[in-house]
Amino acid sequence: MYRRILFLAFAAVLMGLAFASPTRAAGASCWSDPVSGPPGTSFYFYCAGFSPNTHLNTYVVEPDGRAVSGGQVSGFASNLGNGDILTDAYGEANFVWHSQGGSKVQFGGAFAHQLGAWTWVAHQLGTNQSIVAQAQTTVIVESKAYTTSGAMIDITTNDHKTFWVSGSGFWRDEIVNVWVTLPGNCSGRANVEPASADDPAIQGMYDGFSGPSDVKADEEGNIVFPLEFTSRACRGWYAVTMRALGSGYGALASFEVKGDAIAEMGASWIQATPDTVNALNPWVAVSGSGWDAWEAINCWSTRPDGRSFSLGTVTADAGGYFNWDGLLSDFDSFSPFASEEPGMWHVTCRAPGDGDTAMTSLWVVGLESDP
Repeated sequence: MYRRILFLAFAAVLMGLAFASPTRAAGASCWSDPVSGPPGTSFYFYCAGFSPNTHLNTYVVEPDGRAVSGGQVSGFASNLGNGDILTDAYGEANFVWHSQGGSKVQFGGAFAHQLGAWTWVAHQLGTNQSIVAQAQTTVIVESKAYTTSGAMIDITTNDHKTFWVSGSGFWRDEIVNVWVTLPGNCSGRANVEPASADDPAIQGMYDGFSGPSDVKADEEGNIVFPLEFTSRACRGWYAVTMRALGSGYGALASFEVKGDAIAEMGASWIQATPDTVNALNPWVAVSGSGWDAWEAINCWSTRPDGRSFSLGTVTADAGGYFNWDGLLSDFDSFSPFASEEPGMWHVTCRAPGDGDTAMTSLWVVGLESDP
């Protein structure tokens, strides 16, 4: 209950930011230098036209459409912190975003921010969360070509969950660095922004997979290791990049992570209400009928990028009915005070006793005003 109250309180604040009719101060604007660059670029933002000596709050709309407080984005720095910036006596302010490009972060992992458009927004709020002034600007995190040569990679799997990576052509006994590039539409989750590439050993666990960040070649220059993918991983095409700093040899190979095929079985039925929810407060009710009396039913949600989230277990009543309500991702977006990923979501319920399975879908819509 405590988490739900906190989430609703924050959602109310963000909804105020996103949906209030803004009365912009004349000339309020923000711009950046540079306007684009590869992961690792430092983007400097400048804003003007706001009231002097005033707090502005910031948030960013990520490439997949999710909105998140600026203070939760790795590399954000301002003169106040916590997602806020303070204007000077002339109503001007500035902040910087040091985008991640593979360097280690606070807890030892490493990742590169997702490619695409990142829209940064600055708000000056008035009474009742009304927007006195608003400005925004968009920067592009773009790809950067890296060359790999001198080695070979082969990837095999029997279940599209465990992938065995084998390589050859490296120097004997040298250390080879490993990176995993995520699908282009892979959304961020928990307290991690969407990434274009991850260090598998630490950062990968936030994105639903695990593996080594470096491996040692044997006496013949060969390597072999597994990559494990869970239901929390995006579905789609990944790539493994390996590079040895000693020899300079490297290689890249792609592979597809698939989800299990799901077929509806039995006469059971579920429905999600409403069938369209706001990304800032994706609270839904799931009702079911046609189930066996008193049987346990497992339910989970699947978002547009293929990641799945457990919604827990419910028990049907004597008539085979059940009702459940909660957040679509079981609080996954609570940690960073982020919205959900816009697009079509699916909810699936299955009775492990007899295998009866039912599915339904609903839409998550993004912000209805700028950005």
